[in-house]
Amino acid sequence: MSGDNHKGNLSDEWTKLDELLEWLNNIEFSRPKKVIARDFADGRFMAELLKKYYPRMVELHNYPSANSISNKLKNWQVLNNKVLIPLGLGQSERFLTDVASGVKGTVEHLLCLIKNKIDDQKKKEEKEMEQVIYFEDEPFKSTASPAEFKSMKTLVALKEEEIEALSSKVKHLEALIQLKDQRIDDLLAQVNRCTCFRNLASY
Repeated sequence: MSGDNHKGNLSDEWTKLDELLEWLNNIEFSRPKKVIARDFADGRFMAELLKKYYPRMVELHNYPSANSISNKLKNWQVLNNKVLIPLGLGQSERFLTDVASGVKGTVEHLLCLIKNKIDDQKKKEEKEMEQVIYFEDEPFKSTASPAEFKSMKTLVALKEEEIEALSSKVKHLEALIQLKDQRIDDLLAQVNRCTCFRNLASY
């Protein structure tokens, strides 16, 4: 019985690995892919992968290609602090050292965690799109694809940023107008005082 369970676990592991490799093969990297443990050891490939799904969180210039384990580890430490921890996928220093050293199975484990998180996020977005929207008591379903929905969310975020920027400009212009009005009032007051002085002098 235990032997059957062991075979089942191995089968599941191989299935997950096949799915992981298929997923990675559909992602373009800056260098040809050869061996996962070595390819991801300096953190550059991981940064490129995360840039694809979380573009605002990753700045690729922070993760230069590296040869020494110490420089590879530095890349992973930056990636851990700036991206993995905020995503809830933070790793220990020991784990990062193993990944930088190319220890087999470590980066594969992390990649599976990341893939699961991305898959869960996609499912959540698809579920949000399928939610029934009631308008005038009539149910409607969104017909947008996941890519279109994501694009619309990005567009809305950009528009909100534009509105915020325009609002700041309007406030700035209103402040300038207020200052100009105050200046005009001051000048009018000065003119009135000068007129009074001239009238007094004429007496």
